[in-house]
Amino acid sequence: MLRQVLLVAGGASLLFGLLFLALYRDQLAREKAAASEQINQLLRVALENAMLKRDVPGLREIVARMGSLPGIRDVMILAPAGEVRFASRPENLGRHHPELARAGAGNRFVDAPDGGEILRAINPVPNQAQCVACHGPLEKNPINGVLVVDYRADTLRSDAWRSAALFALAGAVVLALTLLSLWRLLRQRVVRPLAELDATARALSAGDVALRARVAGTDEPARLAASFNRMADSLVEQIALAETQQAYLQELLDSLPDGVRVIRQSDLRIVAVNRAYCAQMQVSEGEALGQHCYASSHQREAPCPATLVVCPAAELTAPGAALKCRHRHRTAAGKEFPVEVHAVLIERRHGDATERLIVESTSDLSHVARLSQEQRLSELGLLAAGIAHEIHNPLGSIRLAVEGLLRSLHHGTADPARLAAYLEMVNAEIDRCTGVTQRLLLLSRLPQQQAQIVPLNPAVGDTLQLLEYDAGSHRITQHVALDPAQPRILGDDSDLRMLILNLVQNAHHAMPAGGDLHVSTSVEGASAVIAVRDAGTGIPPEKIGRIFDPFFSDRADGEGGTGLGLTICRSIVERYGGRIEVDSTPGRGTLFRVVFPLVDGG
Repeated sequence: MLRQVLLVAGGASLLFGLLFLALYRDQLAREKAAASEQINQLLRVALENAMLKRDVPGLREIVARMGSLPGIRDVMILAPAGEVRFASRPENLGRHHPELARAGAGNRFVDAPDGGEILRAINPVPNQAQCVACHGPLEKNPINGVLVVDYRADTLRSDAWRSAALFALAGAVVLALTLLSLWRLLRQRVVRPLAELDATARALSAGDVALRARVAGTDEPARLAASFNRMADSLVEQIALAETQQAYLQELLDSLPDGVRVIRQSDLRIVAVNRAYCAQMQVSEGEALGQHCYASSHQREAPCPATLVVCPAAELTAPGAALKCRHRHRTAAGKEFPVEVHAVLIERRHGDATERLIVESTSDLSHVARLSQEQRLSELGLLAAGIAHEIHNPLGSIRLAVEGLLRSLHHGTADPARLAAYLEMVNAEIDRCTGVTQRLLLLSRLPQQQAQIVPLNPAVGDTLQLLEYDAGSHRITQHVALDPAQPRILGDDSDLRMLILNLVQNAHHAMPAGGDLHVSTSVEGASAVIAVRDAGTGIPPEKIGRIFDPFFSDRADGEGGTGLGLTICRSIVERYGGRIEVDSTPGRGTLFRVVFPLVDGG
């Protein structure tokens, strides 16, 4: 920038110098012409006096002397017709120059015959009264002749160039001093502060947020440096705020139990993950970030085939769209595990650009199944006493029958009819024990991956039989009403039995003083309904909205529960397209209705 300023200043100075040279030369020419005009007037007066006296030799002498003066090249006196009558140079005598006779008075630069340039002064000599006798009347002969004086212009040019050279030298010295002062001033007041400001900006962009520009003085660069420092302080505050928000968002992501990853849709690269996802995939955060999604979760070298895998990146096209699917992920060590993926497409703006991101929440189904099975086993543990009672009574009957058989055999009094009766009783009690274990196995097994047609009545009846002893110990009478239409739903038998178990157990807990429990199945239009009504303490209105929340427990018998029973019930019902309804009146009891789509009515 400083170099450009100096070049512009130098060019402008040169241009003004040339302009001044032209003006100065013109001024010299005008001064020279004025001087020649004065000389011409004196010469004309001298010539007029000589002509009045008719002193022709004196006139020739005057012309010759005038022609020998310094700076004068030639002097000529022309007749009115243009003939040279007198000349300082003899070779010009007798020549005709009619153009000079007609030119009129004035001064002009012309080219000399031998080269160069001359300043020619032309002065007509007017006819006067005293000259009429020789030159005729005034109206016919207004002029007696024309005085032509040629001045040397080379002296004028040399003077002009000499003066211009002196002026140029003085101008160059002044310009050099001016430019030097300007250069030092610009360097000290502008260039150096701007260079320091540029270095500070580069350091700030490189990460040195503590560096600030030096503020010296109160001029414009100093004010610019102060404004830059205020901008840097604001930028540091914004960076700190952004880092705090980023850390807060990362803490939120890390607090989620499910694995979360954010995928850039344009190139399928992972831009954010949480701690649970890293634990699922057995990788560190640095190893996960920047990887392609298909390489991170499926250990593939190319995107997943859209015809074989439900890919959120391919399926989601509109911002806000969401989907749920199931995949099998593979860890970095090669271990496969089932997952349920909830994905949503969002847009993020960067200035004028828009970036689309896919947010995936991944639930480890093997972990969910393990927790669900643990809850099932916990619930079954509560049935231990009832199951032992259900099996103990048949075993006691079998023992009595076997002892009677042995006595008959030992005493030789065995009667075939009596033996057959004992064996039939033993067989019936064994069937009873087998039924208990079968119902227990159906209740405790893991749910199937694919839904199947399940009849409601056996699931409801078997589960209530397992809870018969528990009901009796709490002075509860169980009433069962099963629809003879044998309603069937699409679901899982084990999940259905666990649903009924949790609802009936909750009803038992709601009646610590005993009472009647009514369980029924029915068909309403295209729906199958399971109704569980107790005569317990009921649920207060302020708590009824929280009974399905995880870990919320408020049992009427005062015992502490896990708070997961109704949460599992709602999860099972929603999994198979149903809904669960509750109607409770404090002090009178609660009714739970579970409504499933009816297979036969579909």
